[in-house]
Amino acid sequence: MTENIFLITLIVLAVVALNTKKLRRAVVYLGVFSLVSSFVYLLYGAPDVAIAEAIIGSTITTVLYLVALRKYQVFSIYYTSSLNDQDIQQRKNNSTFLNNLEAFLIKREMEPQIIYSTNPIETILNQENFDLAIHHSDQDIRVYGCAEDYQLDAVEEYLLAYHGDLNIHLIRCAEGEDNEA
Repeated sequence: MTENIFLITLIVLAVVALNTKKLRRAVVYLGVFSLVSSFVYLLYGAPDVAIAEAIIGSTITTVLYLVALRKYQVFSIYYTSSLNDQDIQQRKNNSTFLNNLEAFLIKREMEPQIIYSTNPIETILNQENFDLAIHHSDQDIRVYGCAEDYQLDAVEEYLLAYHGDLNIHLIRCAEGEDNEA
């Protein structure tokens, strides 16, 4: 009975790790998967393999992956505008706002990935996985981000300090409400 519970737990952890939207969570789920598999090895009478799996699989590998993820952070920014496609191309080439935001994120050791989209902002908020979504209209700039994202506080401080003259609105979405950021 205990063996079946552990085996079902392994299957559930594997599926959850594959289907999670956040890479850090996937790494943690795989670490727990490895720990549960070490218990399965103990049940099958292989304590040496269980110890190796617990030490190497669940501890060292998980820590190494998390450190690597900490060093390499891709920050996805969707940019959309209420203007036509030619104006988006022109803003893409001449936007000091986006260039400065990109430089700020690079200083924070992140790799900004700016995706210029012609989709409506509602579509991006509902369907895309993003860290920031920026909607630029004639009157204002709306910046959408996940409320739980700790990077959003730093972006907000930056926007207020260096772009306070622009009409910028920061909208914090609850996780799972409008996006899976």
